[in-house]
Amino acid sequence: MPIISKPFKSVYMNLNPLKTENSLLNYDYSITSASNEFVLAYQGRYFKIGEFMYQILRAGQQAKYLEDLHAQLGNVANVSLAGLKEIIDTKILPIFKTTAATASEAPDDGFWYKKQVLSSRQSTTLAKPLSFLFGKSFYFLFLLLTGVNIALYSRTHSIVANDDLPLGTEILTWVASYFSLFFIMFVHELGHTAAAYKSGISARSIGLGFYTIMPAMYTDLTDVWTVSKSNRIKINLAGIYIQLIINLGLVAALHTISNDFAQSFVWKIYIFNSVLMAANLVPLLKLDGYWVLSDFLGVPNLIKTSNQLLLNAVTKKDPFEEEKPRDYSLKKILLVVYTIIRVSFIVFVTFMAFAFVYASILKTIALIRYLPYLSFNFETAIEVLKRVVTIVIISLFTRKYRKLFSNVILKRVKWYRA
Repeated sequence: MPIISKPFKSVYMNLNPLKTENSLLNYDYSITSASNEFVLAYQGRYFKIGEFMYQILRAGQQAKYLEDLHAQLGNVANVSLAGLKEIIDTKILPIFKTTAATASEAPDDGFWYKKQVLSSRQSTTLAKPLSFLFGKSFYFLFLLLTGVNIALYSRTHSIVANDDLPLGTEILTWVASYFSLFFIMFVHELGHTAAAYKSGISARSIGLGFYTIMPAMYTDLTDVWTVSKSNRIKINLAGIYIQLIINLGLVAALHTISNDFAQSFVWKIYIFNSVLMAANLVPLLKLDGYWVLSDFLGVPNLIKTSNQLLLNAVTKKDPFEEEKPRDYSLKKILLVVYTIIRVSFIVFVTFMAFAFVYASILKTIALIRYLPYLSFNFETAIEVLKRVVTIVIISLFTRKYRKLFSNVILKRVKWYRA
């Protein structure tokens, strides 16, 4: 067998360079395609991607070397090997690395208490009997039920014979109505789960949480990004759809019940249910209406896009930036309108929150000052209870902001001592 000399071996190696490893094989990801929408899933998180990125990731699950990946993409897009490597290094790998770095961090979703109550299997089992409600006629029935509920609302209050109950009885109806919210919200979440099951996916869990003193239930529908836009909107509206049906039952109950306590109790549940539906449809908070608008516009992160739109409007443009043609599409117009309404809403809510805190502090100080001169009776106990509940609400509502403020102060103290 001939021996290859060192100089000749060097030339031989240069003529046969080693291939570059495909770095995408180091990551366990999945990709899906539905209704011309492409989604990347990695470590339980979903990212909307373009078709070319989808083709890269799909080929990247099989090709051992970057050169093989480039060859597979030859019929899809005209991109050089260096260009393909740059796309992977600057566009794709940062997604994987950032997701892996933040996977262990608990998302700050506003809950001060949060606990899973049903697993995926349990929630799906309970929701299956409701799945027949989410067939092809869903959107027609949803609009029909909405119209019927609006028509009935203006006539429902007259059904309540006596809304002037003794104070103790009135408080009891409010407490009972408050706990009935758990049932309404639970059935609401079962609606989401049933619609998801009908669309071919399963909810990962159903949980319970609290925003200030308000109970809130949630459904983990992370896999919703794998279904079509139409099905996503259906799933988002499913909880409200169930509540519309519940309202019809409550109206029927108000027509048949004659007891004053029972009527007042059912009436309050009806009001709570109606308010919850209206609040859920408002797209300014991350509730059902937000996700419906997000899917309708095809913008996965609506708030982030809105913030960027606002930032572009108030910051000075780079004089060297290439001038782009103005976008007057319906999508852009709706985004601008949404941004204006959202900013106005934030300003209004912030003002009202400060006004509420200020008024509550003044009332609490006044009560403390005059407490020694007050006779202890039922009315005084109620007023004290109201002040205590108000303080608890303010404390829970400002919990996140107080924590952020404390962290800033601690960092300043550490920096000063250093």
